[in-house]
Amino acid sequence: MNIIKVLRRQELNDGYLSVDYLLSGHVTLEGLDILSQRAYTITGHQYLSPCYQIQKPENIQITGILQSSVIQVTFPAYSAGYIEEYLSALVNLIPEEQHANSFVQTLFDDIKMILRSKLQRKNSKNLNVDTLSHIFVE
Repeated sequence: MNIIKVLRRQELNDGYLSVDYLLSGHVTLEGLDILSQRAYTITGHQYLSPCYQIQKPENIQITGILQSSVIQVTFPAYSAGYIEEYLSALVNLIPEEQHANSFVQTLFDDIKMILRSKLQRKNSKNLNVDTLSHIFVE
């Protein structure tokens, strides 16, 4: 995957920059795992898709919506010189989309991710997540 272009660049008050990048493909679950080394946080939902946040070293934060081709990167202004090279190398680790996955497989992956995030937050006191995950697996 590659960075196509910068959509928006905004200087924040606290010495940080916020830049929106358009990627050559959509960020899938597999791509999110590669970007974050499985260290991401689901922050909510927008347009029926999970929103994620990745915290990288040197105060670099990557946010976006799963299945979207736009990511927002927030970083200290002093690192603006090398951040695009770093981000480009990071995004290049994600393989280009393969359209072999069906809608059902994508839906199944989304359900697994939502169930995993519910389990991590331990908000499922009244909901038996193991039972639901077995239902979806079968």
